[in-house]
Amino acid sequence: MFLENLTKLEKNLWNSHVEFMGVDNDMAEMYAEDRNDVIEVKDRFNRGHMGSLRTFIERMDTHPREGVVLALAADLGEDWVLKNLGYEVRV
Repeated sequence: MFLENLTKLEKNLWNSHVEFMGVDNDMAEMYAEDRNDVIEVKDRFNRGHMGSLRTFIERMDTHPREGVVLALAADLGEDWVLKNLGYEVRV
């Protein structure tokens, strides 16, 4: 299944990484790490590993976690997010 909004989040994080490269390397690295987390979320979802997906998302930093949860809600619906991740959202 193609996760359009999660893919957009991944691309936005990559663009932010590129924007900060050579200007603020710490920020560039942070965006790269956040993007890698989004890629890991997509991979776990595509493999059907919902238990490890939920645990991984719970352990993410706050800002990228919020982006992932909102993107998944937009892609899969609020009910899916509540049932599988335990977050109640309204998109």
